[in-house]
Amino acid sequence: MNLLDIRRLCVSFDGRPAVRDVSLSVKSGAFVAIVGGSGSGKTSVCLSVLKLHDKARISGRILFRGRDLVPLSDDEMTAVRGGKIAMIFQEPMASLNPLHTAGRQILESLRLHQACVARKSKVLDLLRVVELADAGRIYRAYPHELSGGQRQRVMIAMALAGNPDLLIADEPTTALDAQTQAQILALLKNLQRKLGLSILFVTHDWDIVRAMADRVYLMRGGRVIATRLPDDAPESPRPPSAPAEVVLQARGIRVFHGGFCAVKGVDFDLQKGRTLGVVGESGSGKSSLGFGLVRLCRAEGGVSIGGQDFFKLSGKALRAARRRIQMVFQDPFSSLNPRMTIGDIVGEGLMHWERAARAVRVGEALASVGLNPAVTARYPHELSGGQRARVALARALVLNPDVLILDEVTASLDRQTALRLRALLCDLQQRFGLSYIFISHDIKTIRSVADDILVLKDGVAVEQGPAADVLDNPRHPYTRGLLAG
Repeated sequence: MNLLDIRRLCVSFDGRPAVRDVSLSVKSGAFVAIVGGSGSGKTSVCLSVLKLHDKARISGRILFRGRDLVPLSDDEMTAVRGGKIAMIFQEPMASLNPLHTAGRQILESLRLHQACVARKSKVLDLLRVVELADAGRIYRAYPHELSGGQRQRVMIAMALAGNPDLLIADEPTTALDAQTQAQILALLKNLQRKLGLSILFVTHDWDIVRAMADRVYLMRGGRVIATRLPDDAPESPRPPSAPAEVVLQARGIRVFHGGFCAVKGVDFDLQKGRTLGVVGESGSGKSSLGFGLVRLCRAEGGVSIGGQDFFKLSGKALRAARRRIQMVFQDPFSSLNPRMTIGDIVGEGLMHWERAARAVRVGEALASVGLNPAVTARYPHELSGGQRARVALARALVLNPDVLILDEVTASLDRQTALRLRALLCDLQQRFGLSYIFISHDIKTIRSVADDILVLKDGVAVEQGPAADVLDNPRHPYTRGLLAG
């Protein structure tokens, strides 16, 4: 008997089908992959297994050890979730409670799913299992004080706390750098062998499928179709260089999470119409640099935008200057208010505008990122990952900024959706003369978009300069290691 059998599953939202007649199975101890592009229905299938959909209509059968989960009540499903089937989500910031430390959240999971007494030592053991070396600091840290890779490892530790039989992993390594991704995948494979764990792995990365999966289901348009490799799409064209007018100058930037210094004295200049690629492994300080530049966490140093020291502004002057530098976050779902419509989300920064003018501007922003303005009435959970990324971009563009900080904006997208988004970013840069700070762990992505590169390691800039110089003739051993990986 298969551990999990899904038979003729259909899922719809407000009459719109998201999953159509899907059947798949997972044997005990197997590693099964669901592969497909953004919006193909991969995540909807997995959420249906644990009945985590909000207001979805589900039909078909979901058999776990021969028991149909579809007719079970929420109380009955509580015994299944976490203890028998656990899920690692794509966007950890949407799943971790920002008000509690990582250690407390893992401890809570242990108390919920295990009869034995849960102690701090067991949490520290789990943190070490997922290869978080500084377990003591991670235990005390809040989610916003961790890197994307560290947050995802905390999520994996929480999932393992219940000793599940089936682990559903929804693109858990997508936003990690290549070396960290390889370590996490090796960890999952090792756990599969040691514990006899079954894994249902959602991904758009065929390299992972080739290396890891025992069986593959390819999805498109909500259906399982014949397995095949997708056609490769051409890389996005690099935007032409622009005149060397400096629009942002950063000097001695230090960024803090509590008492921990995540960025340690970074300097750089950003020129008009150009892209500065910020690259480094998970935990190197890339996202922290972005948060510090837009003053979302404590930062020191000097940031000059349009001749003003952004770090010294306050009150009305600060609010006026904020429109010039906007950030698009790594996890668009966690940064979009689930209770607001797309129209309200994109237009939130224009609340002082008249309603009619605001609606026109919101429609223009959505159209500029390739979205039909009709999506204004929908909610974030009704959109695919690629569409949510475009909404996050539209929300930043609606204020007509000079500088966009793009934090791993393509990391959670399948290859073709990521290529389309990068092409869109190039087009927007050419049309509006935008300057980008493009944060990524992916050297291939940085190579295709960046004019200049800043390499971070442990919060320190170990190398920077024109992209051609850094990529073709790296001086620092760390940069050479990134390129080799």
